[in-house]
Amino acid sequence: MNSPENNYGLDGLVWIANHYQKSVTKDQIMHSIGMQSISPTQWELREAAHVLGYETELISVEVQELANIPLPALIYVHERWFIFSRDNHEKLIFIAPETNEHTQYNEDIFNDKTDVTILLIKEQFEIIPKKKFGLEWFIPSIFRQRHSLKNIFLLAAIVQLFALISPLLFQNIIDKVLVGRSLNSLHVLAIAIIGIALAEPIYSFIRNKIFSYTSMQISAELSGKLYRHLMALPLNYFKIRPTGKIIARIREMTHIRQFLTGSTLMLFIDLLFVILFIAFLFSYSALMTWILLGSLVIFFILWMILGPIIRQQTEKSYSADENGLTFLTETISGIETIKTTATEKYFYQRWQKLFSKQLIQSFKVSMRSEVASQLMTLVSKITTAILLWVGIKEVMNGVISPGELVAYNMLSAHVTQPVLRLAQIWQDFQHTIISLRRVGDILDEPIENERNGIASSASIQGNIHFQNIRFRYQPETPEVLNNLSLEVKAGEFIGVTGPSGSGKSTLTKLLQRLYVPQHGQVIVDGMDLAVTDTVALRRKMSVVLQESMLFVGTIAQNIRLSKPQASDDEIIQAAKLAGAYDFIMTLPDNFNYPLSERGLNLSGGQRQRIALARALINQPDILILDEATSALDYESQDVQTLINDF
Repeated sequence: MNSPENNYGLDGLVWIANHYQKSVTKDQIMHSIGMQSISPTQWELREAAHVLGYETELISVEVQELANIPLPALIYVHERWFIFSRDNHEKLIFIAPETNEHTQYNEDIFNDKTDVTILLIKEQFEIIPKKKFGLEWFIPSIFRQRHSLKNIFLLAAIVQLFALISPLLFQNIIDKVLVGRSLNSLHVLAIAIIGIALAEPIYSFIRNKIFSYTSMQISAELSGKLYRHLMALPLNYFKIRPTGKIIARIREMTHIRQFLTGSTLMLFIDLLFVILFIAFLFSYSALMTWILLGSLVIFFILWMILGPIIRQQTEKSYSADENGLTFLTETISGIETIKTTATEKYFYQRWQKLFSKQLIQSFKVSMRSEVASQLMTLVSKITTAILLWVGIKEVMNGVISPGELVAYNMLSAHVTQPVLRLAQIWQDFQHTIISLRRVGDILDEPIENERNGIASSASIQGNIHFQNIRFRYQPETPEVLNNLSLEVKAGEFIGVTGPSGSGKSTLTKLLQRLYVPQHGQVIVDGMDLAVTDTVALRRKMSVVLQESMLFVGTIAQNIRLSKPQASDDEIIQAAKLAGAYDFIMTLPDNFNYPLSERGLNLSGGQRQRIALARALINQPDILILDEATSALDYESQDVQTLINDF
């Protein structure tokens, strides 16, 4: 939870960014990571540094070792952040970033603390070419949990040790108690078995608890990375892909996460101990162990044959599911049109056809998987029967004792069971390969920051120049804008008119760099947008669309969307300026009135006024209205007069 008071972490980050010749403001940082408080948590501070392109490391350092850390850095002292650096004479100093006041380093400032928290921030000098999305994308997230994974491995080793000891105890019970008639041995062995029976579930529970928590941490990080990348993709990515297909690909990440952090990781740990169990099996009977290993070879052959067949059918099933989800999303989004055109039956019939294809493809996958599963089970049962047959002959020939045969069967289960689980994992792996390819459609797409330069300015005057703009949506479609040139001077309020499809909205999207022209330049204040930080550019503009999106939440939250730190007075002022204040005060809870999805519990005109208030609260340098007052009635046209005054 953020502290209500300023801990000056953002000021410190701005200071360091300026030190590395990067111009940035606190508002830009807060907007970039969605902060709502000027007092960032340690996680938010690191996230903000990453967004600015810096590497970070949070460490705890003993006071006497502070002189050895790389500088400048952020240091947390007296419940706030300072800059820790050196002056021109190489002496250690503290800098209050909000005032730039310097204080000479003195250990007394730490009030007898032995260690302090340091946030190291450094530039990323090495530019590494981006690799295609694959399993290696997950390695850093898993590696960051290496300490928890070490604990899991240690606990797994203890559980496997219990699994190794139990068969040996049963072997002694049979050979020494049943055959040797030794009751004294029975009591000792029975107590040992009871002790293991009590200890094993406790260690297993602790292991599984740590494992579940670690999996949750990895999943949270991976989901955050995917969502952050999705939000950074250019608008055109969403324009040319159906919403349902994008959602279906995002859902595939869940399957990948479950594969990597679920039973797969635990199975990998268990497989490490299979070698140990096989060594013990050889000590009992080399013949029986070779038979067991021969069955494993058969398992692998079956996997190699059946794997591609299952993967091919699974891909068809995923495609059918994706088409069904796309159609369902489209149906719900267009339900008003469906009802007004009375085409419910037509859409229902289309849904039935798509759903039938889903069921058929899913059934085919199930049948192929079931064939694979039953073949594995058949090989396992035949192997068990052969081992029992050979084992009894070994006992009768005096090669092994009855207790050793029982122990052998118990130990062999710890070899065959992981292998059988591996068969299921192999099927899951076929699904994961498909999921990786589909999620790669998102993560392999270059984000906007990779497409654009870094030039930006503190503010925009508003001199806009479109030079010889030519633009089309797709290579095969006709040009929407053909050699268009237009100049708008700072302070002007102009209107662009034209028939539907003439490129009016396209023009505003080119100005925001949501679209990139195929030819020509868009210049703002003498700066080509091709080399401009698009995120910084859009923060200095506000746009109100004909159908501006309102989100689930209160009216205040929607108005405050682009300025989370806005005060209540600023919200009220923006609402008055947009002509929304009067109707908001008639609603239950006023500004805390909850909006439904897309704000559909308000009228079209009310939604546009709230969208206008959201645009004005930022006091933008450039205000773009894309038919933004079309839903306002005649009496509310005075809003346009207010806009002119603004």
